[in-house]
Amino acid sequence: MISVLICSIDTELLNNVRTNIAETIGVPFEILYLDNRNEKKGICQVYNELAERARFPYLCFLHEDVILNANDWGKEIENIFLTDLNIGLIGIAGCKYKSAYFSGWFSNNKKLDCANYIHRYKNKDIIEKVHLSPSDNNDLQEVVCIDGVFMSCTKKAWDETRFDSSFLKGFHFYDVDFSLRLARHYKVVVTYDIELVHITSGGDYGNAWVEIAIVYHQKMKSSLPYSKIAVDQTHADKNVVIAMADFLKNYKITFGNKIKWIFLQKLYLSPKFYYSILKFFLFSFVRIKRTDN
Repeated sequence: MISVLICSIDTELLNNVRTNIAETIGVPFEILYLDNRNEKKGICQVYNELAERARFPYLCFLHEDVILNANDWGKEIENIFLTDLNIGLIGIAGCKYKSAYFSGWFSNNKKLDCANYIHRYKNKDIIEKVHLSPSDNNDLQEVVCIDGVFMSCTKKAWDETRFDSSFLKGFHFYDVDFSLRLARHYKVVVTYDIELVHITSGGDYGNAWVEIAIVYHQKMKSSLPYSKIAVDQTHADKNVVIAMADFLKNYKITFGNKIKWIFLQKLYLSPKFYYSILKFFLFSFVRIKRTDN
């Protein structure tokens, strides 16, 4: 029995995903949602309020711009929780390592990143299959942080952890923060047995994302990096820094925020980051071509 919880800003998407859930979940369920177009609450507040109202022992925090292609995905969720009672949170994308360097869940390390989903870009005839796995099979992978497009947890684990609505008042880093804190007490895992299509425009990783990323990592610096396995931290962090600079170069970010990004992390002290810094600052002006690292 699963309570599906949705923070909604689009009636059409909400109606579509509600129909999709009913057709595919395969177990008794309820859908609780908040129309956030007018209230404009932070997603942490919305999710906590909905979870408090949930009647069932398993919760699924779900974006509304998705299509679940897996039949009986609810049974898969229940089976995972029942097979290992130490599991508290399930996602479809996550990482075994969270760097202290400013970043989301993705680390750009093949042995650490885990994901299985499909991106379908709005208004474009582009479908991108994202499959990242440290192993050759599709076994369940334990991680320490996950992406928020799909997060399923036990109600007990949520109640002991809760989303930090007093600190994270917007729509960024709620997923990384929640999963990292929950991972201190439970197993957080990525499953490859739920096929999800994310209908996306590419996301907004401009100034709002950069600013909360800076604030979040400064607050959490005493508890990062974090992993439950042995990690070559120097190599992993290098990949994180390079990947983030290469990714963010495509977004409109003020010069002041770019300066903060570089100087607060002291990236200027490492020659190995100089080319990434150059791209980060100048790409939008001169369109430096991306090269493989």
